[in-house]
Amino acid sequence: MKNINRRESPRVEIQLRCHVTSPAVWGRGALYTENISRSGMLVAWRGEGGSLPAPAAGQILTIEVELPVNHGFGQKCLHCQGTVTRASDTGEGYPLVALRVNYMEFRSFHDRLRGIEVLEPVASSWMA
Repeated sequence: MKNINRRESPRVEIQLRCHVTSPAVWGRGALYTENISRSGMLVAWRGEGGSLPAPAAGQILTIEVELPVNHGFGQKCLHCQGTVTRASDTGEGYPLVALRVNYMEFRSFHDRLRGIEVLEPVASSWMA
C-alpha cells in the first residue's frame, strides 16, 4: 500500500529559535522548530533551561519564531497562532509538538521583546 502525502503546502526542514508567548504555557526558555509549512509547524518542546510541560491537544498557542537577521531590515519574527494537534514522545526526554497554524504574520522582533516584558509579571501572577 502506498502512502499518499496529504499536505496542503510544502514544509521546510529548519531549526529556528522560537518563543511561546501565550500566558497558558508561559516559559522563559526558547524552543526550536523542526519544520514549518504555510499551514503547520513542528516544535521540539525542549527549553534551553530544561524540560517544559507539553501542551494538551486542542490548546491554542501563540508562538514567535526568530528569523535570521538581515541587517538592512533589522530582526524580524513570524508571529503565529496555532492549535496543538498532537504531542509525540521522541524518547530523548522531550516531545515533538505539532501545531495547525491558524494565522501567521511578520513582525519586528524587538516589538515582541517589549510586549513580553510588559506581560511577564501578569502572566507569572496567573500561573502562581
